Amino acid sequence: MALSQLKQKIRFKDCGFQRRYESRYYWFPEESPPTCLIEVSQRDSYHDMTLYMLINLATMKISDIDVEEDRVPYETCPNAIKSYSYLIGEDISYNKIMRKFPEDKTMGCLHINELLQNAAQSFSSAYAFFLKERNFPPEWDEYRMYQGTMDAKSRREIGRHWWMKDKGVRNSCFSFSDRHEVSEVKDQVKPLDSITAMMVKEFRSARSDK
Repeated sequence: MALSQLKQKIRFKDCGFQRRYESRYYWFPEESPPTCLIEVSQRDSYHDMTLYMLINLATMKISDIDVEEDRVPYETCPNAIKSYSYLIGEDISYNKIMRKFPEDKTMGCLHINELLQNAAQSFSSAYAFFLKERNFPPEWDEYRMYQGTMDAKSRREIGRHWWMKDKGVRNSCFSFSDRHEVSEVKDQVKPLDSITAMMVKEFRSARSDK
């Protein structure tokens, strides 16, 4: 049966298995040091568990970690939680965390590893949006239509051109391809820091206030 037909059939069929991940990032720039609390959950028919990671934004290192397991399939599952204290003091870096799973895999947990991967993978994006909200001119921001009088489409184009200022975003996908660049809009965002420049400034500021 063709994919298009099966897609119609599942409208009337129970799902055999569903797994959902949710990640949330809470910012506390007023704390000393400034911190971010990451909360990542996994829920399916056998698991209901949440990873918490406290990030020191002055050093970009993990300062504390905890896992809560409300539902797991085996009595032995909670014994793996204590294995992850080794991450305290490590950088909140996707590549580094992926290389630092417990060497003895029998001491860890497949699903805590997945939660860690999710938390670290999304951190840079979450931090970028946090800094954008704090630094991007609100009258240009497509998410703050209550400020200024510019229409939504113009705001989206300004926002897209601002994201494309950053080398890590530029040409990373179809929407951020430089084929869409408009010189007038590019000039409009030229005075603004790129997201990487914002991150560097924020990091330096946090370290100096430490």
